[in-house]
Amino acid sequence: MRGHIAKKGKKYYIVVDIGVVDGKRKQKWLGGFETKAEAEEALPRILNIIYQNKNKLLEQKTFGELLDLWLNTVAKNRVSLSTFQSYSSSIALHIKPFLGDVELNKLTAMDLQKYYQHITGEKGLSSTLALYHHRIIHQALDYAVRMNMIEKNPADYVDPPRKRSYQPSIWDEDTIKRALDIFRNTNIWVPVLLAIYTGMRIGEITALKWDDINLEQGYIVVSKTLMKINRQLYIKEKGENKSSYRIVAISSNVIEELKQWRRKQEQYKEKLKELYHNEGFVCTFEDGRVQDPKYITKVFQKTIEKHGLPKIRFHDLRHTHASLLLKHGVDPKHISDRLGHSTITTTLNIYSHVFDEKRRKVAETFEDILKNQ
Repeated sequence: MRGHIAKKGKKYYIVVDIGVVDGKRKQKWLGGFETKAEAEEALPRILNIIYQNKNKLLEQKTFGELLDLWLNTVAKNRVSLSTFQSYSSSIALHIKPFLGDVELNKLTAMDLQKYYQHITGEKGLSSTLALYHHRIIHQALDYAVRMNMIEKNPADYVDPPRKRSYQPSIWDEDTIKRALDIFRNTNIWVPVLLAIYTGMRIGEITALKWDDINLEQGYIVVSKTLMKINRQLYIKEKGENKSSYRIVAISSNVIEELKQWRRKQEQYKEKLKELYHNEGFVCTFEDGRVQDPKYITKVFQKTIEKHGLPKIRFHDLRHTHASLLLKHGVDPKHISDRLGHSTITTTLNIYSHVFDEKRRKVAETFEDILKNQ
């Protein structure tokens, strides 16, 4: 496969001969680059990509085929395993069933607009998910433009879905006390306890090992997260995200509950002997196997439905923790650090509903001061 550099106007382009279609020589013009040196530097890499996908590039493509090509040649090498799995699921379950058969060179901004209306209307997906799909689509079409498969990216001409502000569902103090009594008698007692008392994410909780917890000084080191992808469990270190790597203090009550659970684990270990999965995880079944997030979420939902507790997601226990701390006057900076938010702005945006209530109370307090004078 041959390629050379050509100048068109003020830009430099890589021109690649990729074969003959219907007796005609087929070329790809890729670029443009500001300087000839930039184009020459990119030439070997571009030739390699096109060589690996030569047969696919010669074919007339559907949008679905482009998505698969982009997913497996670009996204797979750039994003984390969990993000790649999320992209794959979004494409397979939603994007391709609606847009996959459309010929790539005939895909329009109107097609994309109809898709966003479809998933937020008929499918009932959130605006946040719709925006997530838009970003996937935009990246794939950008790749098609760079590979000279289409001239323009139709996603550039779409009004992307607007992300609506989210107000989390939370439990009040009385509901929390009732829930703690209920979950104490389930096998997900420890994950629920930690979610309510620390605000940790479910993946962070399930990834915990006893080495991460200092029961004498009362703190947890949050350094990794557990994920289940294609029925396989993976532990991901938090080295890429310094704000999520943190130390979370725990109360005396939590320390005592964890000590009791550790003693119980030792009893299971003694009873099962070599059948016990002794991997050091905190949140386990009786045989020592770690509980995965999906299992905990499923049991959590069934339990709150069985006992008539207000319906919330497991993740909303994290929001409950933060909201109650804010409600009772804890400094937002301390809460931001405890939750592992990258900035305090994230905390303030998520829990704006709590601050709105506090602002109203400030106004009422000032009015009461004048009335009592």
